[in-house]
Amino acid sequence: MSIIRIVGFTGSLREESYNKAALRAAQELLPAQAELEILSLSDLPAFTETYNTPESVRLFSERIAQADALLVATPEYKGLLSNALKNALKWIAASGDAALAEKPVALMGIGRQSGPAHVQLRQLLAAQKSDLLDEPSLYVGEGHAKIDAEGRLVDADLREQLQQLLQTLVARVDDAKSALV
Repeated sequence: MSIIRIVGFTGSLREESYNKAALRAAQELLPAQAELEILSLSDLPAFTETYNTPESVRLFSERIAQADALLVATPEYKGLLSNALKNALKWIAASGDAALAEKPVALMGIGRQSGPAHVQLRQLLAAQKSDLLDEPSLYVGEGHAKIDAEGRLVDADLREQLQQLLQTLVARVDDAKSALV
């Protein structure tokens, strides 16, 4: 059995963000046959149409293209996606190699609220022809009550929901690989 490579990132650039804590928890809760690499969006320059792709963008896009699946953890800012996340999606789309086409993608968000931005994120990823998981969905408000002072996801129910999301994502990858055989 081969290892399933998942790449994850968050739309938050804050080191202490709830969503970074959720990604770290995801690393702990993965099924045994999977690994999660967490990427940072902080090194990506502002998107511009250019003929010379910056090295940080090339490496970021390469990691995504090589992954079996994607896990995006993003907060919502007053009903909007973060600029960092929109910027990353623009760079991915501009890479031209359809890095997200048919790639299983799971979405989650932990913050003060969840709603319209997550709908917008689904639309953007669907336009890239991603294989979006519909269920389980994991959009949780009141993040401050789910993460402790050390930045650990401590809410037992949320940890269980995250584990279910990861199991579903890994199963989707397994199904896709089986269909190719």
